[in-house]
Parts: sequence; C-alpha cells; structure tokens
Amino acid sequence: MTTTDDRQSKTVKPKKKEPFWLIYIALLLAGVLLLADAFQIAHLSRWTAKFGIALVFSALALIVSSGRKSGSIAVAIVWIALIASYII
Repeated sequence: MTTTDDRQSKTVKPKKKEPFWLIYIALLLAGVLLLADAFQIAHLSRWTAKFGIALVFSALALIVSSGRKSGSIAVAIVWIALIASYII
C-alpha cells in the first residue's frame, strides 16, 4: 500500500524543450561561411576566421543545449559546411 508521501515523491518533472533555434542559427551560419567562400569575402575567406567561427559557435551551442540532440545537430551542420568549403 502506498502512502501520500510515496505518491508525491514520484511526481514527473516536465520535459525540457529542445532548443531548435540552434539548428536555425547553424544553418544561417553555414550559409554565411559558404557564401563567404564563394564570393571571396576578404575577412571570412581565411581559414583561421572560418575555423574560429566554427569553434566559437560549437562551444556556445554545446553549452546552451546541455547535451541535447539539437545542439549536436547544429554543431554537425556548421562543421560539415566548413569542411565542404575546403573540398569544393
């Protein structure tokens, strides 16, 4: 037989929402990196600038997402765009 204390201790915590806005920002940033490569924008065509942008975004996205799937997807999008800018 369960008591009221047992029922109260089994309360379900509400599930946190996925920060999908990180994926949208990642798509926007990936587009900017690829367009900077295509149009040879002076400040963003250097590999150090692209690498730095990708690292800073990756760190922020992973901190904000707190290990959720949307943060990992956002980081993957940016790094795939960065690698594609060197391959293409």
